[in-house]
Amino acid sequence: WGGAPQPKSTMVNTCPAPRVNSNLLGQNVGNVVCVVGRVKGPAQGGIMYLEGPCGSDIIIDRSSASREIGSEFVEIVGLVKTDRTVEEMRSTDFGSDFDLKMYNEVVLLSNGAVKGIF
Repeated sequence: WGGAPQPKSTMVNTCPAPRVNSNLLGQNVGNVVCVVGRVKGPAQGGIMYLEGPCGSDIIIDRSSASREIGSEFVEIVGLVKTDRTVEEMRSTDFGSDFDLKMYNEVVLLSNGAVKGIF
């Protein structure tokens, strides 16, 4: 082989954008963000509702979505519009066993006093 050993990473960062909850959407209008939530039902008219990590709903505009959501919990990367809806750019299924409260703690840390480590 002859090459130097490559470092191994145990964590996969599925989202290069800042992770936010519904309370932080207003501070991110015009920016690409990452939100995670529980799907509250199928999209209707291109709109889907997520129960966000802080308990408030997040409205997802899926009118340009290229895939169906296949799990109870999902990560959405998208653009925050002026009405605080998130226009989906891509999504990742997170399965049916996800702790939104714990995730909200991570969101708060990553946007708070220790955001430099994220």
